[in-house]
Amino acid sequence: MSQRTVTRRYAAALYEEANANGVLEAVDEDVRMLLESLDSNRPLVRVFESPVIPQDKKDSIVRELLGDRVEDLTVRFLRLLIRKDRETMTEAILDQYQTLRDEQRGIVDAEVTVARPLADETRTTLVGVLEEKTGKEIRLHLHEDADLIGGLVVRIGDRVFDASVRSQLGALHDRLREATLSENALDDGA
Repeated sequence: MSQRTVTRRYAAALYEEANANGVLEAVDEDVRMLLESLDSNRPLVRVFESPVIPQDKKDSIVRELLGDRVEDLTVRFLRLLIRKDRETMTEAILDQYQTLRDEQRGIVDAEVTVARPLADETRTTLVGVLEEKTGKEIRLHLHEDADLIGGLVVRIGDRVFDASVRSQLGALHDRLREATLSENALDDGA
């Protein structure tokens, strides 16, 4: 079974349990906090990933660190991951959980690369256009890349819209080269 399939199944199971137990919002907050903690505390990640640290030690670390700080379901879920030897996938599963919840809420991430910073008004307009096109709420992530020269590149999920000057110049270059090659071929044939 692929890692992606496993992460989806565990994320969906966590969602279903949280929903069934009426603790969805609390688990959402736990997941957000855990992802932030794992991101900022790489030694903790190494504990989860270490094959040398026994499962019972990992289990006690989870209980001690999180015991009263998070929803009981969250602790039980993390302990389940440890028992099932899936603790190395914790971050991926929690990320997938957030993605699942965002999908349910109609929120998508838009990775937008621009050549230079956008004015607030332009940013607001861009979000509005993207929300209109996708029919979803947009969570905008802006990146700068001066090599674009101008324009922008938008990535939403698997879709990419490249309206950068660099891309347009590249396409123009290709068309000019094709035209030149065609002319040369005609000249050689005459």
